[in-house]
Amino acid sequence: MKDKIRRSWLLVPMSNPERIDSAHLAGADVVVLDLAELVAERDKPAARDNVQYALGRVRAGGSEAFAQVDPELLYADLRASVWPELTGVVVNRLESPDQIRETAQLLDELEEERGLIPGTLEIVASVETAKGNLNAHEIATASPRVAALTLGRADLVMDLRPEPSGEIHLYQYLTQRLITVANAVGVTPIGAWWRAPDRGLLATPERTLEAALRGRIIGFKGSMCLLESQVASLNNGFTPAASEIEAASKLTVAYQDRVGGPGPGNLADTMTISGLEGLGDLIVEPAAVAQAQNLIDLAGRCAARDEAKHAALEQRPVPAP
Repeated sequence: MKDKIRRSWLLVPMSNPERIDSAHLAGADVVVLDLAELVAERDKPAARDNVQYALGRVRAGGSEAFAQVDPELLYADLRASVWPELTGVVVNRLESPDQIRETAQLLDELEEERGLIPGTLEIVASVETAKGNLNAHEIATASPRVAALTLGRADLVMDLRPEPSGEIHLYQYLTQRLITVANAVGVTPIGAWWRAPDRGLLATPERTLEAALRGRIIGFKGSMCLLESQVASLNNGFTPAASEIEAASKLTVAYQDRVGGPGPGNLADTMTISGLEGLGDLIVEPAAVAQAQNLIDLAGRCAARDEAKHAALEQRPVPAP
């Protein structure tokens, strides 16, 4: 998952036909077919019946498709969701590694039953309770299927009241801890840095962009959202800006000129580079050059992802409503 561009994760309730039919047009990198959070209990059986149809529409629009499932209704939700078009599942409110192992075992069985390549379906672990956060490392390492960690809708079950500073109580700690654990175990951190009064799901496009920009700076790779109007903000915020790419290119070119060309073997010791237009005099370490090159590479992969989504929408037929 680390090499995949997944900036925007659009949650779509499987009980909402209009949202199901329009999700493929939103431009999201990932559409999350929700059976757990946004579907009333009485509507869940009918919502499960919508998943296979929704998968076809989502994939025809060029997005990856995940299903968000309830750990308390795991068997029914997974049986409704595991089809060839599915990329993986988001399991909400996880609190123990045993829940991950149970999910992985059921995915093993359903992949075999439905002719999918063994081990291909991913798990995104949503740790939005105090106990889940405490056990985040054990949860993330309970199965090789775990590809990402997210806080999910943590505001529902944690004390995330607004602070006078405009930050959200505990949110800095929770986000930074999640990113640290994710990087330590080699999975992707999903989230954004929201500020009061936002909790993400109903934020305006402008505030969503701000949260995405802040989130990318501290280490998030993409974020969940609820509204189609938020998708472009997440895609833009988690994509390096033209000014960042320009500065990174100037730095890498100047450094390579000093050391005799590109390549890991030519990363010299710390040096001073003077007179870079717009950057001035810099003391540059090899790690900073590697980060600049990673930024340039990320921008290229984001552009390729957007092009692929556009091409899919233009070329592939979308199942009729």
